[in-house]
Amino acid sequence: MHSKSDLLARYKINKISEVTKDQLSNFYKKTYYPRYKSLTNNWHWWYRVGYNEFEPLIISIDNKVIGQAAYLPTELNVLGNKVPAIWFVDYAILPEFKGKGLGKIMYKEWMKICPNQMAICSDDSLRVLKKFGWKDNSATKRLARPINALNFLPIIKNFKLNFVNKTLRYLIKKKYNRNISINPYKISDNFKIINDSLKLKKNSTNNGFASIIRDEKWLNWRLMECPYKKDIYFFEYKNNFAIVHIFYQYVKRLNILYTYSTDKLQENELYVQIMNWAINNDIDLVWAINRNTELKNIFPTIFDKPLKFAAWSLDEKILKILQNGLLDLQGIDTDTDSCLYVD
Repeated sequence: MHSKSDLLARYKINKISEVTKDQLSNFYKKTYYPRYKSLTNNWHWWYRVGYNEFEPLIISIDNKVIGQAAYLPTELNVLGNKVPAIWFVDYAILPEFKGKGLGKIMYKEWMKICPNQMAICSDDSLRVLKKFGWKDNSATKRLARPINALNFLPIIKNFKLNFVNKTLRYLIKKKYNRNISINPYKISDNFKIINDSLKLKKNSTNNGFASIIRDEKWLNWRLMECPYKKDIYFFEYKNNFAIVHIFYQYVKRLNILYTYSTDKLQENELYVQIMNWAINNDIDLVWAINRNTELKNIFPTIFDKPLKFAAWSLDEKILKILQNGLLDLQGIDTDTDSCLYVD
């Protein structure tokens, strides 16, 4: 065992690019095992390295990585002004080094990176952040619609009850059935359509809310540079778009990453059309993030889960606005969806 004073005298903090792949892999195996291969091979994409001069921080002792403070850089529209911000995402210290003061050191270094910071928190992390002046908001919810609930029960799933599965899908389909249907398109073949659509959105003051600036550089990183873009599609319905991630992890999922509506009256119909497609294509779960309460007719409220959004800013005026939450927070913006990417 090493004493606290001994560890505090020997630690070293580096940028993530200054440690080896093997060092990172050994650390990720212990801290993020389900996706350690993806993190090891794709950390440039995960943390948007190269967008600015800042990189995730690594703390090590004797060339062994023992902790990380990682983030995603982005920009916000606040009262019509563009301001830099970061999403705090993957923070971890190996268990045997907790309680030694190293985590506090990492926190102080991380807080120097950017004057505006955000996170989607667990209960435990939110309690810690609030001690340092972070403000929280839970207006945005994670929405879910199980289509075949039996597939979430491993014992029953093994029986392959096709009749029950078809019956459950039929009962749900009656609610969402339409005379016309839409199909997904590959995002890699239609990037320009999505990019041009987003350019139509004008930045505004947003009535006291902050919002993510999703420009061409942001969109290219999030979609075209994504190592899993083969699983990303988009739906279009009367000039309304939805970007989705379709993949299998225990069950077949369709995660709605982002929706863009030129006609708000048709936004709900776009969701219905996606649900209709999901039912007909053996999807087990449809997932989304949205603060639109009108979607309760599509996503049962029993499965709603408030997202614990937290924010901090050196600027009191900006912090007061961030305390309202983000106007249009969606699954594409941070790690709420990408944490499901595994190899």
